[in-house]
Amino acid sequence: MSVRIITLECLLRRLAELLGTDNLLYRRFEQGLLQEDERSLTDAMSSLRLYPDEVRRVVEDTVMSWLFGVRGDQFGGGQPVVPRA
Repeated sequence: MSVRIITLECLLRRLAELLGTDNLLYRRFEQGLLQEDERSLTDAMSSLRLYPDEVRRVVEDTVMSWLFGVRGDQFGGGQPVVPRA
């Protein structure tokens, strides 16, 4: 059995790299995660559906890889992210 350590800061850092810190979607994720605010997280996920498929896929993949990990990703970090457009 392997153990992974994941942090909210790591997820926020990945999302900031993807979306930019001035992005409304990022702000909703930030508020929801840092304040453990379910409504903000729900808003963020609902808003994500309005974004183009490419952006939605990258954000969803980032969240899923952070949560479930990828090979060689023992600390919920280190996975390269696609720069924002």
